[in-house]
Amino acid sequence: MYCGDYHAELRVPGATERIFGDKFKRYVSWIQEFVPSRGRSLDIGCTTGLLPKMLKDIGFEAEGIELNKKSAAWGSEHYGVPIRVGGFEEVRGTYDLITVTDVLEHTQHPLHTLLSLRDHLTSNGYVVASFPDINSIESRYYRLLSRLLRRGGLWRTCHIPYHIWEFTPATARAMFNRSGFLVRAFRRSYSRDEFGGMAKLLSVPARLVALAPETLGTQMEFMLALGSLPNASSN
Repeated sequence: MYCGDYHAELRVPGATERIFGDKFKRYVSWIQEFVPSRGRSLDIGCTTGLLPKMLKDIGFEAEGIELNKKSAAWGSEHYGVPIRVGGFEEVRGTYDLITVTDVLEHTQHPLHTLLSLRDHLTSNGYVVASFPDINSIESRYYRLLSRLLRRGGLWRTCHIPYHIWEFTPATARAMFNRSGFLVRAFRRSYSRDEFGGMAKLLSVPARLVALAPETLGTQMEFMLALGSLPNASSN
């Protein structure tokens, strides 16, 4: 799924900035609140590398890892940041910041993935993780719509098979706890994504989320720090 022409629309100057620029700016601003002293950063699943480029711009020794060979090569050349091709097995050394934004839901074993990241995080380091809430108000609306109209594709916030897992706030926090991470901060955001054409009217109720994105938004964003692993008896 992630090879070939995947990301092709992003491998054009200005495209990643247009699609992800505002979101990444928010991430960078948030990161600066927790990681005031710059160090090594790693963005896993970095697509064309815009986020590590923005982290590099504020003083981080930034790197990226990306599964898609074409995107990794394009990003390395275009943004001037080192991007390795591969997945979590390519993580080497220790970092003061690791970002896994919209990544964990694509992994076969997100709990095991988080456990592996512990060995690559400095004692005072942070992990930024984000993914959608499958039980958000917006998601529940589209799920109801898909059931009423008997069209599964209307459940826009459910991304299987591209997502192997979908999370709720409770399952996300349970996963972080079992992998020995503390949630230092949590927030939500909303990204407008609606149907085109005549079906656009079906998205009107979902737009109400935009009135309070910090509390109603589908996207969950977590700032994680190292904690203690729970005892085996508590798992």
